[in-house]
Amino acid sequence: MTHEVITSVQNPQIKRLHQLLERKGREGQGRFLIEGAHLVEEALKSGAEVLTILYDSERDMDTACRRALENHPQDVQVIAASSAVLAKLSETKTPQGIVAEVKKYQADWNEWLKARATASEDLLLLLLDEIQDPGNLGTILRTAEAAGVDGVVLGKGSVDLYNGKVMRSTMGALFRLPVFTRSLPDVADEWKAMGGSLLVSTLHEKSMAYDRVDYVPKTAIVIGNEGRGVSAAMIERADQLVHIPIYGQAESLNAAVAAGVFVYEAQRKRKE
Repeated sequence: MTHEVITSVQNPQIKRLHQLLERKGREGQGRFLIEGAHLVEEALKSGAEVLTILYDSERDMDTACRRALENHPQDVQVIAASSAVLAKLSETKTPQGIVAEVKKYQADWNEWLKARATASEDLLLLLLDEIQDPGNLGTILRTAEAAGVDGVVLGKGSVDLYNGKVMRSTMGALFRLPVFTRSLPDVADEWKAMGGSLLVSTLHEKSMAYDRVDYVPKTAIVIGNEGRGVSAAMIERADQLVHIPIYGQAESLNAAVAAGVFVYEAQRKRKE
């Protein structure tokens, strides 16, 4: 753990870190930024590969973050930065006084699925079909982790998983929940080949109410795009089309709310 001091926004390292505020920069460097004491603490406690921490030299580092840093097994570069530097690396109106650079990591999907399928017959997955709103994605991940979902697969064409707003909305859930980015039709075919059931959320006339469905031991629930819904390719692969009844005048539910209703109903049925 090395300590440095940076006060200039023109510093080469600050310029490099600033690039991580954009998707292109995150993909090019294989790293992302998180902001706020809670997220930094969760990243450290989870064992994520935290590379750099910058904290406001005028505020000192958050006590919980410092404690988590002391217990972190890997070496982390620690920088005391000026408020101007932290403002350059922040996406919020009021910078929170601490930012961390974290290396991207995703487990191997095939190895993870094989290991989980061998260890347990009872699996619950959430498949997200082109979710576009970062707040929705972050909230879905936070809810999925809270509900005990085993894993989440983010379909191609979705918002960047490492978007700053996504990260803030997860409240650290991403560091505890397996999340994969893959082709959903391919995942659906693999899932069904191993005996899993695919439930697709849609308002199709042949769909069944969510509370009438038998959430069998291996269930994957598909949540669709906020505007277009679930793709035709996923509807074609469905074992059951399901929906949440609308009793008021709204046309549909927010994607994050719908995901929450489905996963908690699935867990309720499992516990009965």
